[in-house]
Amino acid sequence: MDSKEQRKHRRTPFEREILLGSVDGKKSLIKSHDISTTGIGLYADMPRIKGELLRLTFDLIKNGQRQEINIAGEVKHVQLVEHGYNFGVRFL
Repeated sequence: MDSKEQRKHRRTPFEREILLGSVDGKKSLIKSHDISTTGIGLYADMPRIKGELLRLTFDLIKNGQRQEINIAGEVKHVQLVEHGYNFGVRFL
């Protein structure tokens, strides 16, 4: 079964920079490509490990106001793509 067929929540395009923090304290700036109420699709030059816990920080605009989101997530899948890796993170 295709992973897109398994999705229960609609994804919305969401192209912006995300500050990614890992449990070892390292931080990096990566890119997102879509988001849903339960997770986010990300792209990075370096692979992540399935099951890895991350801290994500990004901005949303709500009622014309910028709101910083700081949320934990778990890597659910990783896919090698041209020039990097796509990976899905489920919000915790």
